[in-house]
Amino acid sequence: MARLHDPKPGIPLAVRGLNVEYSFWPTTKTKRWTLQRRLYVKDPWAILFEAVYRHKPKLPKNRVDECLSYLGQAEEYFNAAAQVARIDVKPVLLYYSLMNLAKCLIAVRNPALDMSRARHGLSAKPKGRAVLGDRISVKKSATNVNVFDELMKATEGHGASLTDLEVRDLLAQVVPGHRLWTYARHATEKFLAISHIECYTDTVARSAWLRLKFNRAKIRYVTPSMRSMLRSSHLPGSWQQANSPDGHMVLFEQATPLHYAHRPVDSLDDLFRGLRSAVWCTVTSSPPHRKYYLLVDPKLGAKRLPQWASMYVLFFYFSDLTRYRPQHFDRFLESKYGPQVECILDECPRQFLYLMASELLKREVTPAAIV
Repeated sequence: MARLHDPKPGIPLAVRGLNVEYSFWPTTKTKRWTLQRRLYVKDPWAILFEAVYRHKPKLPKNRVDECLSYLGQAEEYFNAAAQVARIDVKPVLLYYSLMNLAKCLIAVRNPALDMSRARHGLSAKPKGRAVLGDRISVKKSATNVNVFDELMKATEGHGASLTDLEVRDLLAQVVPGHRLWTYARHATEKFLAISHIECYTDTVARSAWLRLKFNRAKIRYVTPSMRSMLRSSHLPGSWQQANSPDGHMVLFEQATPLHYAHRPVDSLDDLFRGLRSAVWCTVTSSPPHRKYYLLVDPKLGAKRLPQWASMYVLFFYFSDLTRYRPQHFDRFLESKYGPQVECILDECPRQFLYLMASELLKREVTPAAIV
């Protein structure tokens, strides 16, 4: 085994004496880049409505009314799902909640887009009784507005690049209930928790880079080697392992730092955004409020989706299944995957809500926990 080098010399990047925490939206810019801190909210719907009113550039009044209508329906569907007793009714309500939330975000990001005839952009293809093999097709069109494809453009900067997905591929990409998936599949975990994401800077060279720290035992449990972890996690750019002063931790850092012209904070948006495509996160009401993971499943390949997309497509599928083949949904719940499905129905909608609220505001939104 090659000897590891010491980490690049530098200091933690700090603003006004506080070390900067990793975030999908670390800074905002008016005349210059400034650090923005997360918002703690008791009611995420309220901040969503406010975000539409406050959006800059200001939206036309008819577009504001349209977005508020989408949000109103999304909230009502969401609340209705929480009150129904039958679990086979929830998927339809929750999917229409998520879809209307998506339509609001799309309408805000693309005010000129005509949403009046928007289509789902997804379709389910049954495969007999084998629910895990059912396929979900992603639709693209030059003439029709497809919600899923437009949401990809609004959040990821590009349209959907895949065609068919199997249900089994989607179940493996959801953090809530993931250990129930491993229990049902007799498989090892595919999500590797990141213990720390740290930002370092060299003020003389005017450069900044990220360091990722992992628990050594967890890496050994999840993936066969460090090289396999880097390859299957799709970490963008070049990363190298460095010596860690704590023998229980493994440290990786970016091989090529990002250079900035004036202040370290000017580089944060580009530096942090570069990692976003490779990390999953869970939103919590307790510190650190975001828990980050790498998905290390080499078998997914091109079927790998952004975090929000795997949840969205699953809820579309559950909704389609309960509407057109309810007996198969009942069988699904009675199968060994039933506990994971129930966990997804319970946990994922609120995760999706906070992720989309953060996306709309371009700022971290997290549940308030006032004791």
